Amino acid sequence: MLGRRSQSYDFGSVRTVRNGVPSPFADLYYSIMEMGWAAFVGFVCLAFAIINLGFGLVYTAMPGAIANARPGSLIDGVFFSIDTLGTVGYGFMYPATHIAHAIAAIEILLGLFFSATITGLIFARFARPRVGLAFSNSMVIGQYEGQRALMLRVVSIRSRPLADADAQISWLETRRHEDGSIYRRLAELELVRNRNPMLGLAWTVVHLLDDDSPVIAALDGDEPFLITALVRGTDTLLASPTIGNYRYGRDDVRRDHEFVDMLITRDDVMMLEMDRLHGTRSIDREAV
Repeated sequence: MLGRRSQSYDFGSVRTVRNGVPSPFADLYYSIMEMGWAAFVGFVCLAFAIINLGFGLVYTAMPGAIANARPGSLIDGVFFSIDTLGTVGYGFMYPATHIAHAIAAIEILLGLFFSATITGLIFARFARPRVGLAFSNSMVIGQYEGQRALMLRVVSIRSRPLADADAQISWLETRRHEDGSIYRRLAELELVRNRNPMLGLAWTVVHLLDDDSPVIAALDGDEPFLITALVRGTDTLLASPTIGNYRYGRDDVRRDHEFVDMLITRDDVMMLEMDRLHGTRSIDREAV
């Protein structure tokens, strides 16, 4: 059942808020994978503390069950739980009764599952595909080979190029039916070139605009406006997939602009100026 919790996502400059999303415990693995490293370490420490505190309370509630533990000492119970959960077994404190042995065995089994789970999560977090792409924070409407075009720019932020890169741009199309109902969908826009065999420098993704382009009509209208960009390819060093996406709203589209050049040459060496990724300049309106 969906609760009343809301969740927000940032995609570029467009913020999406979902109300009534499921609890993070409904898909705990995905929620953990979505965490940042600081939150993940905090989650593991909290789980470790809760487990040991729970077993520590159990051991403390059984006087005489743990040899050499001070009666009623929660600290001794927690430290014995830590030794047991980690299967360390220092030997100073040990189970002195059959029931204590049984509880310790359960905790050891839980510790094996806990260690294996955390190890798997850490490996999965390191092994998951990383975003190796950076998008311009705005789109421009300018000239491309004498035609009016909608353009964005994307670069690979890694030292090795991205092989077999594929780009896709979609816009939020709104249709009103005769009965007054509204239908919205992401409609893909045709690109001049949607594939780049080797993305090592900047790539300007271009969609040509007709005089009656629905994108321009939507840009001039008052309906929600959204353009999504998706680029994916294969990292040539790790041989792993790389996927990047960005969203643009109405305020992110700059009319009568063009991107500044990112390529410069110094001492016969071609360099890519990453500081110019978002740079644009105004052009003559009559030329567009």
